[in-house]
Amino acid sequence: MRRILFIFVLFILGAGRANAQFSTQDEFLSLRLPSLDELFEGIRNSPMVEYYKYRMEGEELMLKTERRRWQEYISFFASYQYGVMAMNAYSNIGVDYPLIYQYSGSAQMWYSAGAHIRIPLDQLFDRGNRIRRQQLKIEEQVKERELWYDEQRLRLIELYTKTQEMLTNLKFAVEMYSLADAQFEVAQKDYIMGSTTAGALSNAKGQQVQALLQLERVKSELNSAILRMEVISGVKIINR
Repeated sequence: MRRILFIFVLFILGAGRANAQFSTQDEFLSLRLPSLDELFEGIRNSPMVEYYKYRMEGEELMLKTERRRWQEYISFFASYQYGVMAMNAYSNIGVDYPLIYQYSGSAQMWYSAGAHIRIPLDQLFDRGNRIRRQQLKIEEQVKERELWYDEQRLRLIELYTKTQEMLTNLKFAVEMYSLADAQFEVAQKDYIMGSTTAGALSNAKGQQVQALLQLERVKSELNSAILRMEVISGVKIINR
């Protein structure tokens, strides 16, 4: 009876974790990674690329503004007026006659137009340098985006290689756990039959637990690598 109770306790301790780890294990074993080209294309569609695109558009608008800055040197003006010119006068034709009031007026228009040119020599001679500096800013944005993209690709390649390695390790870890689990079952039967000791059964259980822990470590590292690849590329790799 003590033997059966001892075996039951060992079984309860390991059954919970064993069932939990098999829940996602099959998903990892059947996982097929997308191609690197697909992941690279995902990087090109990331929000960071959009951010660089907006920055470049802003710099290009600044370049257009710099090219048109010469228009500040010239200003035009015009004016227009319309009115009636009137003149009031009194005529005195003699002492014996009253004053004669006279009024004359005519509609007239006044208008003028012209241009004013002001050329600051310092801005004029520095215009080429300002345009070139703005062009360099645009080229700098392009290079910065390319460097960022290359950096993300290198990170993705490292994670991709590690994921492939962990998938291979997962298969070996599953095999080792299956072997340790089978050895524990044999040790259980031998213990019930009385052909082995409790120490041997405990050792078998210890090997089973160690194999399970190794399997969980491999799954954890694999899951971490996949999550980071998904974040970098924006491509969904595994359903959770």
